[in-house]
Amino acid sequence: MMGTFLDPGDNRWRDFLRGVRHDVYHLPGYVALAARCEGGRPIAFHASDGEDAMLVPLLLRRVPQGLCRGDELWDAVSPYGYASPLFTRPDSSEVCRRLMETFIGAACDQGLVTLFLRMHPLLDGPLQVLSGMGTLVEHGNTVSIDLRQSPDELSRDMSTNHRRGIRKLCKAGFHAVLDVWEYLPDFVRIYRQTMARVGAEVFYFFKESYFEDLRTFLEAHLHLCCVLSPDGKVAAAGLFTLVDGILEYHLGGSRDDYLDFAPSKIMFAFMRNWGQRQGERLFHLGGGLGGRNDSLFAFKAGFSSRLTPFHTFRLVLNQNLYSSLCASWEKRSGMPMFGIDFFPAYRKIEKTDT
Repeated sequence: MMGTFLDPGDNRWRDFLRGVRHDVYHLPGYVALAARCEGGRPIAFHASDGEDAMLVPLLLRRVPQGLCRGDELWDAVSPYGYASPLFTRPDSSEVCRRLMETFIGAACDQGLVTLFLRMHPLLDGPLQVLSGMGTLVEHGNTVSIDLRQSPDELSRDMSTNHRRGIRKLCKAGFHAVLDVWEYLPDFVRIYRQTMARVGAEVFYFFKESYFEDLRTFLEAHLHLCCVLSPDGKVAAAGLFTLVDGILEYHLGGSRDDYLDFAPSKIMFAFMRNWGQRQGERLFHLGGGLGGRNDSLFAFKAGFSSRLTPFHTFRLVLNQNLYSSLCASWEKRSGMPMFGIDFFPAYRKIEKTDT
């Protein structure tokens, strides 16, 4: 069986995607942009055996300095989002097992210490196969909408509270507009305001260039939806992606001045209706913060009763090196490794007093 690591410019990456169900997180442009934000080298592992093939988008990352004695060690992780492994025959456990074994063998040959993959809740994947190869962790549910339903069915699946709120917003003069890119600076301000309000981690405070880079790398796959108040101000806004029939909510927020109106209700309803008219298959709203069943999850669940679990796959490829790195982390941080639910554990950020 043939297997190799591809760079984003390799035509084999896009050629493979043409023959399988996939999402924005699998596009070489998305992975390349993720590498700019998260660090690491954007790659994808590709293996084929006749008509059977797989592709895994990855970020190849150097192990943090100070944990290893002069050695250059690496691990690999899925880019932010749901860039799960893709298979030409995801329903065949035997085929998926053979391809995954080839992937793991190649990762070991590259000297990788660990592997961390985020599975896509809406795409078929060999979860049972993966659970027999490493550790499969369920993190909670994500919310999605089947856009192949009729408009009446879509409306009935929405909570009474959301339907009532949308009617009040429309009556008050709020309305949504799509792809008016002059509002992008407003979106950036509102998004950052929202992240500050909810106390988001530093990672989510993207540089302003990131949003322009999204347009450059994703082109027509990226959409901006804005909710305008009766006086014409942007009250809420969100970035959405559309790839292979899957509409994804990427980033968004609401302006502090309009929080009491919950204007994002109109935004999600508008994008749902737009996707349905476009003939798309699914609208993925995502889940709560860190997969938790929190207020964000409850808000999203008000649009649909369709829930799908989100999993991650964790694998230690070199146990001796992993144990050594974890021991170095313990010594440097002064914290015990026991009980840490983070993978790889040696990448957990040490908290300091401020």
